[in-house]
Amino acid sequence: MHASAPRRRLRCPHALVLAAAIAGLGATAPAEAGAVRNQPLVTAITDAGYGNMDYQVGYARTKAAGATAIRFYEGWNLIAPGGSSKPPGFDASNPADPAYNWTGLDAKVRNAVARGLEPIVSFARAPEWAQRLPPEDPRLNGNYAPDPAEFGAFATAVATRYSGRFRGLPRVRYWQVWNEPNLGWNLMPQYDTPWSRPVTASSRPVAPYVYWPMVNAFTDAVRRVNRDNLVVAGALAPYARFGASDHGVAPLPFMRLMLCLTGRDRPQAGCNRRSAFDAWGHDPYTQGGPQRRPSVPGNVTLGNLRDMRRTLTAASRAGRISSNGPVRFWIMEFGWNTRPPFARGVPTRLHARWVAEALYRMWLDGVTLATWFQLRDAPSYVSGLHYQAGLYTHCPRGPACDRPKLSLTAFRFPFVAFRSSSRATVWGRTPAGRRGTVTIQQRRGAGWVRLGRLRTNRHGIFGARLPRRGSGDLRATLGRARSVPFSLTRPPDRTVIPGL
Repeated sequence: MHASAPRRRLRCPHALVLAAAIAGLGATAPAEAGAVRNQPLVTAITDAGYGNMDYQVGYARTKAAGATAIRFYEGWNLIAPGGSSKPPGFDASNPADPAYNWTGLDAKVRNAVARGLEPIVSFARAPEWAQRLPPEDPRLNGNYAPDPAEFGAFATAVATRYSGRFRGLPRVRYWQVWNEPNLGWNLMPQYDTPWSRPVTASSRPVAPYVYWPMVNAFTDAVRRVNRDNLVVAGALAPYARFGASDHGVAPLPFMRLMLCLTGRDRPQAGCNRRSAFDAWGHDPYTQGGPQRRPSVPGNVTLGNLRDMRRTLTAASRAGRISSNGPVRFWIMEFGWNTRPPFARGVPTRLHARWVAEALYRMWLDGVTLATWFQLRDAPSYVSGLHYQAGLYTHCPRGPACDRPKLSLTAFRFPFVAFRSSSRATVWGRTPAGRRGTVTIQQRRGAGWVRLGRLRTNRHGIFGARLPRRGSGDLRATLGRARSVPFSLTRPPDRTVIPGL
């Protein structure tokens, strides 16, 4: 395959790829509704400080939301020195090199760990000097053919800095390689068609072969520093393209090309390439409720996560993945805008139901970490971007007057209940996944009656089929904590703009 550029060409033939080229997934089949297997569901928040929220408030609220991890976006180009040429004498693998600027990331990591949150650090955007080709468009600068060797050197520096053995800084174990690399705005080239031309049926994908050596270089480097470091690959966008000018490869074809599989998830003849990572990430934004499937084959939303899981399992069984233990399946972003404040968002009560059901559907499909985007709505001055999927509203006077949405409770204490003959199938997870005994109640008139008490597994997850008493809403309680009541009457689906 070939990727054309104005001055030089990147060759990506099948045999010569781009010039060189917390429980596991795959061990169990998806559980039936109401069955509880010993699989965790850890929750995390992306970008908790959005909208000028300070660490003290943002991280405290992240913890209060039941999350135990926090995901940061970091620009490689903002930490490393800039310019079109690599500075003379700069040692990219040395975290103490004075040309590096770690100030922002040091503060985030220190504050997160101090509050009992596990950092997940996501890197993207290369320094200009670390791109192998000049970008076709200035807007692509930082994302155009990043050099895997330079990325590996940077990975050595960052993993050493946060190894737990460097100048008193905390340990970081979880690392993500790029964000949504199947979109042209985030990684180029995507196809052998120039950016200035539309993608056609004859265009051939290149991005998987750009991305694969970057992942391997990063993983090899951080594992040399600490063998038990965990690397997340993928974190793909759910849809192939968001606009005519934005080249993008649909997530399932991207995965299959990267992992040497055919369109039927069988090993690709003559391809013995292995990808080194420990968790596969995805961002399954959905244009409807939690069971809405995409209309275009190859795309993956909440409604067909099982398709992606099947592909990942096939790659693992075929020996296409080098991982520390079973490969995990993680959600790195998901969410829906709410109304208010977004006029075309999801009404707040329906939003809470979708949040709880989304977590349940993910767990059924083998997901062990689910990351919400984001903690707080965007401020009004960026409202045109529609970042209104926060668990808190945005108060212009400051975080102190933000209001929690009903979906905050649904995220912290997810609970679902579905009608099944004379019974109700229930599932839930306690806040922060703590073990305990949960009481299931059903609304009767103005009060609540008890249907049963359930012991959670060691990850705080519970489920059962219980005799119900009528058609009133159900809820779960644990001490003073109560879930959002869940109606046995399924509301009609509706088409919405996803979380972004």
